[in-house]
Amino acid sequence: MKRHGLTLGGLFLIPSLLFATNLSFPGKEGAISYFKMGSGVKNILLVPGIGDTKENYLELAGVLAKEGTIYGMDLRGMGGSDTSFSSYGPEETGKDIVRFIEENHLTHVTIISNSMSAASSVYAAVELPEQIETIVLTGPFVRDGEGMNWFVKLAISGMFRGPWGAAAWKSYYQSLYPKNKPSDLEEHSEFLKSNLKEDGRLSALRSMLFASKGECEKRIGEVKSKVLVLMGTDDPDFENPEAEAKWIAEQMKGEYVMFEGAGHYPYKESPQRTADLVKKIWQKK
Repeated sequence: MKRHGLTLGGLFLIPSLLFATNLSFPGKEGAISYFKMGSGVKNILLVPGIGDTKENYLELAGVLAKEGTIYGMDLRGMGGSDTSFSSYGPEETGKDIVRFIEENHLTHVTIISNSMSAASSVYAAVELPEQIETIVLTGPFVRDGEGMNWFVKLAISGMFRGPWGAAAWKSYYQSLYPKNKPSDLEEHSEFLKSNLKEDGRLSALRSMLFASKGECEKRIGEVKSKVLVLMGTDDPDFENPEAEAKWIAEQMKGEYVMFEGAGHYPYKESPQRTADLVKKIWQKK
């Protein structure tokens, strides 16, 4: 299977990432791709959203590498991960996070997640309360019934298949940055398009779009970790982004911060601000 590592554009934009190591950890059904960089007592796990890859965290990883060891992990079926898994979704990603932390004997863990993987980090935080100290949820979907309704999901499922599917995802992905376009948006979205053309990846994407968050959602009230919710005021995936951010923060006794004008990926639009907020919540008891 064709493997994707760190994008060359990202590497040259952030020289420190030239020292990142691209790896994978095997499982019963397939391998998950990840990169590792930096060193320190804190372990920071970066998990992307549906249809995205670990490379979208490059800028944030470059900032946070001074604070600890960074692990950027692909989802099943995305990026450099295998497409041989029997199922895809937030619970499965949560279990992958748990296995990754356990197999690498990680402690003092912070998970920064996005979109669907926010539900996965909730799942993992309840499973490993001693190891996972903080979860940062960006543009988060943590419960069923929020975000796209079933009709929209059905429509976009039809878009993201066949020979046009990868190009359709590229266009949709770019729309999730309604105002502040990252300088590498065209490069990264083209990278996603190329990745999704590989066998099995569009199927994995569609599976994740329709997967239930039920097993993650029912754990929301059990989270003991510190919780920080970061939401863009112009996130097109939510009818009322602030209302959802507030609800999530209240359910887990956490905090939420709105990024004015930002879309679905606030950590990408403002990596330094994101890092500063993460470091701030670390200091809270």
